[in-house]
Amino acid sequence: MNAGYAPFFHVGVLVRDIEQAAVDFGKLLGLRFEPVRSAPLVTGEPMRFRYSLAGPPFIELVQMADTSLGIWGPEQGEGLHHIAFADPDVPGTCAAFGGKADTVVDGGEGGEARVIFTRPEALHGIRIEYLQSAMVTATFERLRGAADAG
Repeated sequence: MNAGYAPFFHVGVLVRDIEQAAVDFGKLLGLRFEPVRSAPLVTGEPMRFRYSLAGPPFIELVQMADTSLGIWGPEQGEGLHHIAFADPDVPGTCAAFGGKADTVVDGGEGGEARVIFTRPEALHGIRIEYLQSAMVTATFERLRGAADAG
């Protein structure tokens, strides 16, 4: 699937225990999840997450973590955390939020932002995540392969 045809990518759910959450979502909703993945933030701190194999849109489970960015800490509470979209111009979108969005993953062309999150006050208390379209396309392919193999 090309990210340009499905910009609504996933719903992020913040959880205390990512392994137990996958069991619970699986038992109650019949979902299967990819193995837990880890990725570094712009601060170098790791984040743990996993996507459902059914989608799009996917469900992303995100492990609570006290990071210097303050986006995923326990004070946020478990539950709906963000809605994510593919975006061909993450830096431009970040700028359009006028200081109410933060780069969380960089390393795109010229060191540009690859992932940003809006601050909750930008949209009625819900964060919006924008991911570089190429990242979304690669994730679609990885999840499709995992779903076909399982």
